[in-house]
Amino acid sequence: MDPLQATEALLDLIEADRARRCEAIEAEARQSAAQLLGEARSAARARVRDALVHERRRLRDGLAAIDASLATEVRLHDQRGFRALLDRTWERLPTALAVRWSDAADRAEWAGHVVASARAVLPAGEWTITHGPGWPPSEREGLAEDLERLGIQAVFVERSGFGPGLEVRCHGNRVDGTASGLTADAGEVGARLLEQLAAGDPAQRLRAGLATNEGARA
Repeated sequence: MDPLQATEALLDLIEADRARRCEAIEAEARQSAAQLLGEARSAARARVRDALVHERRRLRDGLAAIDASLATEVRLHDQRGFRALLDRTWERLPTALAVRWSDAADRAEWAGHVVASARAVLPAGEWTITHGPGWPPSEREGLAEDLERLGIQAVFVERSGFGPGLEVRCHGNRVDGTASGLTADAGEVGARLLEQLAAGDPAQRLRAGLATNEGARA
């Protein structure tokens, strides 16, 4: 082989080696670039996830604060509404009691509650039953006969300006079933009225509330 051919052969070997090296370097670069790109994408996705988690937490906390504030406003609104309704109902209560006492059936039920309460705390014997004007004698006589069968002697005392209801006395003890006595404890009556008002239609519930409040106080 002459020198020219030998030189060309060497150049071909060098070129082939250079091509292999370049290809290897390019492959390694591509691999590194792909790895770096994957890592960058993973890091970006992690940052996005963290940002979304933070944003969701912030929104959730904000919504919870709004819900709590709204619940407080609703509760305060309801309380103000019930307070106003209770005040109006309390103003009408004396009239409602008077109307109830003026009705024969309601009056009989009222007297029955007072007598039942009195029997629970007072001994048999002579009872003094004080009442206001207008209680029909026939109703008093009927009640006296019922009590007599229970060993109780009823003495009725009519008092002017006494108002609706009855007061029962025996041996210095008494059961106050009058309208003023039933409403003397404003806190308890107010709480019972609120229960009735919160349970449904105030107009329908007031009557039931008065009936349950007619358990007389000793």
